[in-house]
Parts: sequence; C-alpha cells; structure tokens
Amino acid sequence: MPNEYNFSAVIVMGSQNIYVQIVDINHASLIENAHYDIDLGEDVFSDRFIAGDTVNEIVSSLEVVKNLLLDYRVSDYQFFATNAFHEARNSEFVRDQLQKRTKFEINWISQSQESLYRNLATNFYLKDFKKIVKDNTLLIDISSGNIELMGYKNGEFMYSKTLNLGPLRVYEAMSDVKPDIANFNEVLHDYIDSQLLEFVRLLPNIASTKNVILLGSSVTILKLLFGTHKDTDKLTMNDFDVLYHKMRRVNNQELTRRYKIDENDLSQVVPLVTIIHELLDRLSVKKIWLSSLKFIDGLTCELIEDKQENNIQQMLNNQTLVSARNMAKQYNVEPTHQAMVEKFALKLFDSLEDIHGLDDRQRLLLQVSTIVDDVGNFVNSYNHYAHSEYVIKNSEILGLSNIELIMVAMISRYHSHSATSSIFKMLDKLSISDRMVVIKLAAILRIADSLDASRLQKIRTIDINLDDPTKLIIYVTTDDELTLENLNLKRKGAFFESVFGIKPILKGEIRQ
Repeated sequence: MPNEYNFSAVIVMGSQNIYVQIVDINHASLIENAHYDIDLGEDVFSDRFIAGDTVNEIVSSLEVVKNLLLDYRVSDYQFFATNAFHEARNSEFVRDQLQKRTKFEINWISQSQESLYRNLATNFYLKDFKKIVKDNTLLIDISSGNIELMGYKNGEFMYSKTLNLGPLRVYEAMSDVKPDIANFNEVLHDYIDSQLLEFVRLLPNIASTKNVILLGSSVTILKLLFGTHKDTDKLTMNDFDVLYHKMRRVNNQELTRRYKIDENDLSQVVPLVTIIHELLDRLSVKKIWLSSLKFIDGLTCELIEDKQENNIQQMLNNQTLVSARNMAKQYNVEPTHQAMVEKFALKLFDSLEDIHGLDDRQRLLLQVSTIVDDVGNFVNSYNHYAHSEYVIKNSEILGLSNIELIMVAMISRYHSHSATSSIFKMLDKLSISDRMVVIKLAAILRIADSLDASRLQKIRTIDINLDDPTKLIIYVTTDDELTLENLNLKRKGAFFESVFGIKPILKGEIRQ
C-alpha cells in the first residue's frame, strides 16, 4: 500500500447492521462504505436479551470486518455499539464475549451522542442545509428501534428529543397479537398514534414545522419504496399520503418482487410508513428531504475534519451547550445568576489548571453543570439539589454519554448540598477516576456559586492568585458589601480545601 495513504476506520454496531467506513485521512476522503446484516434488534426489542446464536452471528460478521481492515492495513479504528445494543439485559456480558472473541474494543454510545453526530452529518454533507433550516425544520432520524428529532428555528439548533418507537420495535411489540387480529393494520395505526400523542404534544413549535429532513438506517427501506437511488431526494406530503395508503394494501410478495425489499425488512414496512405518516400529519410540512445520511457519517465527518485541523469540536460543544441552555429555560432557571456562576466557574477552572489536572471535556461538563444545576427549583426550592439530580438524570442533553449525564447530575447535586469526603462512596456507580472528576468539579462549582450567594450580582470581576500554594486568593471588585458571599465561601470552601488542599479566601475592593 503506498505510503501517501493513511487509513482509519469507524465501526458502528446497530440493531440490524454493522456499518464500516474506511477513510483516507491524508486525502480527507471516504474510500470504503460497507454494512453487514445482524439480527440483534429482534432479540433486544422482543426479549431484551441477546441470544447465543445472535452472538455467534455477530462474531462471524466482525471476522469479515477484521479482514476488511487487514486488507487496508487499518490499525486505527473507533468501534461503537448503539443504544439498542445497550438495552439488552445481558449487554455487558455480550460485549465482553465479543471483545474477547474478536479482539475489538467496543464502546457504548448514548442516544444523545447519536443525535449529535447525525446533526453533524447533516451540517456538513446535506446540500443547502443552512438554507433549509432558516424555516422551522425537524431532522427526523428513524432507526429500527427509535425516533430521534432535532429541531431548528431561524437557522439555529433548538432541541433534541428521543422516542423509543422504531418500526422493528413496534413490530416486535405487536407480533404476539397479530395472528389473532383481522384488522391488524388498524390496530397498528392506533398503537402508533397512542405512542406519538404525548411525545408530539410536548414538542416546542411542532405545529409550525415547515421542513422535514428524514435520515437514518430505515431510510434505505423508504428509498426502495419511492424507487429512488439519489443521496438526497425532495418529496411532498402528498407523496407520503399516497405511499401510506398503498402500503396498507400491499402484500409481502409484492414488496419483495416490485420494491426489492429484503426479506428481513418486510415486517418493518407498514410500521415505518405509518410512523412517518402519522408524525408528518401533525406538522405544517411544505418540503420533505429524504437523505441517506446516518449516525456513522457524523463520526466519519469528525474523524476527517479533526485530522484536517478544522475546529469541529467547538461546533459539537456548542450544540451540547445549546441543549443544556434549552433545558435550563424549560425549567425556568434564573438566567442572570446562572450566567454569573458559569463565568466564575470557568475562570476558576482555567486558573486552577495545574492543580486539578482536568481536560477540555471535563471543562465542558463543568460548564453544562453551571447551566442546569438549579433546574430542581422548578420542582421545589426545598432540597432543590436533590430534585436537580433527578431531573438531569432523566433528561437528554445532546452529546453527553450516559455516564457523563450521571456525572453532571451528581455535580449539580453537590453544588449546594453539604459535601464531605463521604460522597466518594455515594458515587459508587462511577469509576474511581470519574468519581474524582465529579468531586473536583463540584468543589469548583461550589466556590463559583458562593460568589453570587446573594443572587444580586454584586461582584463585577474576579482575579485568582496562587502565589501561596496553600491559599486560593480570589480578588474581586464590587460596588457593595460581601458579607453573605464571605459566609458562603467559608462554608462551601471547606470542601474545596479538603479536595485540593488549598484554602479559598475572598478579598474585595469596593468601587463606587
């Protein structure tokens, strides 16, 4: 293989396929795009248990993938298992088996991270994307197990939402009753409507959606039904109306003969078309784009762009922060105090870089925590920190892994709640290293929060002095007395001192 090539690979294991993309980093180009069928989804969505035969099938497919990587002499790869895999009750056992039998290192990825990378793929690869999203637009990704929605308004990303209602999941949920129901399609329609009702009702600005971009693994089936092979196609609501009524009458033989639907996908056709039709029927859709882009395309995009030294990570981080800010807005977090705490926390983090030893990703977790740490006040101001933990753990923040979401929830809990070294044991669901990150970031957030204890934004600026290795001197300018801030700093600073061995001291200069 010529030396001017530098190959890397991305592997994604979904509910029905293992996708592989190989890129030439030096030339920023995709050179191989393959997929291999597996039946993981049928196990997960029916029994939430991956059978031994399915494990053997996955191993066989991964051996083919391994040979493909050997052909290109690829040693640098990223391997992700999607959330569908993680839903299985024995997912950790199966992952361990697969890693030992194939030698692949397999990483989990959360639904919110999947959403982020789909968003990234459309931003970079979908023609006229920025023009399309100037009107209210929904990106709708339908995989075999889930619907992922990402909303845009006036060209800006606004929110993401997930619903566990993919076509294969629907079929597996209804398959037991199908033999006993004569009007199965009508019952299927009612079941899908019942699942969509509350989900759609709670989506912001849903009725004013003008554009829809459909993407994801199930789009392959739609393309066959519409008879298109283009990467992106433009459709109308009438096109879907016609398809919907046609699919309710068609039989499996015709689907196979006329539309070339794979036998393994036949059961998904009616649920897929019904889900999309019922979802679009609730919108004011004018234009619909059908795109071949998938979650893996976003991962490949990041790989290529990062190697080309483009600042793609900043874009990803910004969308995570937008998601967190929308959550704070949803729960009526007081914006002025929040902005002040965010400013102080980041200043402290950057000034303490040599002491805390944390990285840019952990800085982002701190920033997200400063934005959402007070969401619990919406439930009750009493013990709001405990309510914040619960709300965050049960919410979506775009781009965070499941572990990172738990970490943000715990940082938010301990920003206000009394904290001692005993909290280390209370974080037993996290690894030792992740526990230390939570504790360090919570300690920093507690100091930042205490600097606006009165919630009157008395402090204008802060400067940090660490000339004495045992003291953190926080010099501030203010136009008012800081009695409450001093009291809170002493109370919350005790935990900071126990974590870092440095005593925080507030020194203020009043300027009229």
